[in-house]
Amino acid sequence: LVIMGRSGAGKTSMRSLIFANYSAHDTRRLGATIDVEHSTVQFMGDMSLNIWDCGGQHKYLDNYMNEQKENIFGNVEVLIYVFDLETANKDSEYTLYDECINNLGKYSRDAKVYTLVHKMDKIPEPELKEAKLDLYRRALAKRSDLFKPEVFGTSIWDNTLFHAWSQIVRRLVPSMSTIERHLSRFQKLTEATEVVLFERATFLVVCYMTADPGVASNKYMIVSQAIKTYRNKCTVMQSALKSFEMRNRDFSLFIEPFTKSTFILVITTDPEIEPAVTKANIKAAQPHFQDKLLI
Repeated sequence: LVIMGRSGAGKTSMRSLIFANYSAHDTRRLGATIDVEHSTVQFMGDMSLNIWDCGGQHKYLDNYMNEQKENIFGNVEVLIYVFDLETANKDSEYTLYDECINNLGKYSRDAKVYTLVHKMDKIPEPELKEAKLDLYRRALAKRSDLFKPEVFGTSIWDNTLFHAWSQIVRRLVPSMSTIERHLSRFQKLTEATEVVLFERATFLVVCYMTADPGVASNKYMIVSQAIKTYRNKCTVMQSALKSFEMRNRDFSLFIEPFTKSTFILVITTDPEIEPAVTKANIKAAQPHFQDKLLI
C-alpha cells in the first residue's frame, strides 16, 4: 500500500491518526517524512498491511519517478494519492498524479487507486464540499483509462478520514463476503437491530448489518472515531477499554471484545430482549467467528 502526494498534504498525519493512535492535535508535532517511511500493520488477524509513506519533497518525488520507480510502484496492491485542497498550483498536483498513474500502469496494472482530497474542513458548507469533490472526480476520470480512482473528501478533524480508510482497507480483506454472511446470520438469530464489526487496533469499520434501511454508514464512522478517542483517553489514564454499555428506554447498546482482531457493537431496540441475553449471544458467537473465520 503506497501513499503518495506532495509535501504538506497530510499523508503522515492521517497514517498516524489511523494506525498509530495519534489524535488530530498530536499530529501537529509531526515533521516532514524523509524519503520513504515503511511500516507493517497487522489487520484482521494474519493480514499484514505493508505501508509505504512517500515523502513529498521535490528531490524525493523526482527520485521516485525515475531511479526508484520500479521499486516504488512494483507489486503495489493499493495506491492512495493525497491531494492537498490548499495547494495553489493544481496543475502541478495533476502532473504528479499522472506520473504516478503512468508508473503504476507499467509495474502494477492490477492495483486499486484511491484519491483523498484532504483538508476538506477548510470548506464549511456541505454543498460546496460536494461540488469541489465533483470537480476532482471529473478531472481524474479523464486522466486514465486503466485505473478508475475512487475519490474521498477527508479531514483529520472529523469522521471522514475514518470513512475513507474503512472503505479502502475492508476491500483488502479476502474473506469479506464470508464475514458479512456470518454477521448477517448473527444479527438475525439475535434479533439485533444493528451489528457492527470494528477492527481491534484501528477501530475502523470492517462491516455492518442493520434491520433499518434508513441507517447511514456515516453513523458508524462517527462511533468509530468516538470510541477510538475514548480508548486513547483511557490509555492516557493508564487504563484499558474492556467494554462499553448504554441503555435507555429506546435501545440497548453493547461494545464488546469479539475475536482477537475485532470488537463488536450490538444494538437492540426490542424491550423484551434482556441485556444479559444479548451479552450471552455475543460470547457464544465468539468461538465461531474466531475459529471458523480466523479473524
